[in-house]
Amino acid sequence: MNRMKQLLSKYTATAVVLAVTLAACTGGGNQQVNPTPTPGGSTEETILIWWNLFEPEENVRPLIDAYENLHPNVTIQYDQRGVRNGVEGYRSELDVVLNDNNALSTPDIFTVHNSWMTVYEKYVSPAPSNTFTPADLQDFYPVVTSDFAYNDRLLAIPVYMDALAIIYNKAKLQEALYTFPSDDWLEFSTQAKNLTRRDANNRIISSGFSAVFPNNTEFNFDMFNLLLLQNGVQMTNGAGTATFASDAQIGKADEALTFYRSFVGSAGVWTEDQKIDIASFLEKKLAMYAAPSWRLIDVLEYNEEYNLGIDVGVAPVPQLGSINNDEEIYWPTYWGQTVSKESSNTAVAWDFLQFITQAEQLKTLDQTVKANGRPIGILYPRISMAGEITNDPEANELLGPYMQALANSRNWRIPDGDRVKAAFDQVLLGDQDLNNAQETVTNLYKPQEEEE
Repeated sequence: MNRMKQLLSKYTATAVVLAVTLAACTGGGNQQVNPTPTPGGSTEETILIWWNLFEPEENVRPLIDAYENLHPNVTIQYDQRGVRNGVEGYRSELDVVLNDNNALSTPDIFTVHNSWMTVYEKYVSPAPSNTFTPADLQDFYPVVTSDFAYNDRLLAIPVYMDALAIIYNKAKLQEALYTFPSDDWLEFSTQAKNLTRRDANNRIISSGFSAVFPNNTEFNFDMFNLLLLQNGVQMTNGAGTATFASDAQIGKADEALTFYRSFVGSAGVWTEDQKIDIASFLEKKLAMYAAPSWRLIDVLEYNEEYNLGIDVGVAPVPQLGSINNDEEIYWPTYWGQTVSKESSNTAVAWDFLQFITQAEQLKTLDQTVKANGRPIGILYPRISMAGEITNDPEANELLGPYMQALANSRNWRIPDGDRVKAAFDQVLLGDQDLNNAQETVTNLYKPQEEEE
């Protein structure tokens, strides 16, 4: 919807809601409407525009309807973004409206990745202190407050979570006499080599694992970050300075980099000329690859739609315990909902987000996405809801490894995920070293005016 249509829709919706409310007050219609006051006790007509990624309106409509039924004075206009131009296009559009000094063009609620929060903090109205109580927030996975709560201010909240796990072809592993991927990186590396097949000219025709290359390893940035953390690297000093290439950290960082690069090269299991990993997996030319659950959805849907016959399994991402660190560490990658500081209805917007992240509404969302054809449900952001998946054998078979990851996920305060990825890609390709990347990250922490 273009901006003019969206604004016209805003005023049209206001007129419709006003007409309904007036009809109720004058006895029109068959049912008396008793509005529940929104925060502050207001019953004024309120329009919220919600920009979200990925979910078609039919998936979130039950949540919107439930809130609007409780608050007939509130109308939520949902806008699914990124359909035509993906995440990159969505972010470009978001940056435009957040910086055009026109509050009417800015959505009240918008979606941010957990690696973007540092960038968008200045555009956000934090949640009122009474919206999410401390006890309520403790029910969310710890990484949520780590990513989205700065200086005791909650800046965003997820409707569902995600993390990395290993998606694998069971038949390929069985051919090599493996039952499942190892949970130890050294053993996993050996498995990947044994699962790799080459032709007479030593070219890889079927790979054991995808890694390193940004053009065909979709989650190389996530994997490299995970290995750094698993190997005990301190990424920053907590005061706006990157430290992963400092004298105290460079040895461990180099170990993680060297290990990750060992999957590629002449003796490796993956090359730069392979197709992107999800395509290779679907063509049965890749045995294992790391991806979040939203990619698992794609795999399962393509597998069924085109009758590919892949017996898909999911396993936890391996750990580096045998190398340096005995603590289990996994990598989270997920999206949060936040409220624009330009919104004239910030309290109502946060009240809506608090409502849709309640357990009852999350269950409704899970049931709705499955009823609308999704092969798996959502990964609940609430710890108390883990049993909804782990106690369901069918759901746990595919989502259990992701649940294990969420309970032990760790991140670091990334200043801008997209720009840090660009710097890390150069390191992985050997075009820059870790010291260059560290300088880039430190500069990204500085306010923009200091960079110019």
